[in-house]
Amino acid sequence: MPDDPVSRDDASSASAAEPGPNSQAQASSSAIRVWTQFKDVIFERMASVEAAVSAVQRAKLTPEVRQKAVLEAHRLAGSLGMFGLMEGTQFAREIEHLLGEEAVAAPETPRRLEELATALRQILEQGPA
Repeated sequence: MPDDPVSRDDASSASAAEPGPNSQAQASSSAIRVWTQFKDVIFERMASVEAAVSAVQRAKLTPEVRQKAVLEAHRLAGSLGMFGLMEGTQFAREIEHLLGEEAVAAPETPRRLEELATALRQILEQGPA
């Protein structure tokens, strides 16, 4: 028998299940294109977070600034995961948690927020690989 159809199907199934270098490169290229398209929105969200962090440090955080920053940190946490920026997702979630507390009472909170915001900005500036 010239060709065995079962063998061809098995081979094509195996290649579909294991992405090759080309499909990984295409996915990376797609992520970079989407990142470029939404980069401004991402950095606007970061600016809202940084404004809240600054307000916390000055003891001038208003409920409106807090609420907006919590929402933007939440959005960053979700969107950064799509770009493979998992560490950024973790930082954004921690910021969301710290700002989401009604009373930022712990003395180390302002410093921790500043560390997280600085680290998150660095990740954003690097973008997806």
